[in-house]
Amino acid sequence: LVVLNLELGTPTSIDGINSTMKKYALEGDLVEQIKYSLSNELVSSDIVGSSAPAIYDSNATIVTEDGKNVVLYIWYDNEYGYSHQVIRLAKYIAQVRRFTYY
Repeated sequence: LVVLNLELGTPTSIDGINSTMKKYALEGDLVEQIKYSLSNELVSSDIVGSSAPAIYDSNATIVTEDGKNVVLYIWYDNEYGYSHQVIRLAKYIAQVRRFTYY
């Protein structure tokens, strides 16, 4: 589990942070690296076997009243998720392109 405690220059909200994370989890270059979780009770055994190394816990996000301090919880799978990223890197180096569609 990675706990990111961030101090931002621009105020934000939980909805703002979550919508940004959801956007990058569903489209763009980070699709295979970030998964977005809506689970209210996410635990480490829930992420075992995920192809993405990082699972963003959207319900655990904390934003202070002034919107400048944010705490993000990111679950990390250092076995299967990491192995999947090594394969993704090897495909990139070998210029194998297969697009993922949802």
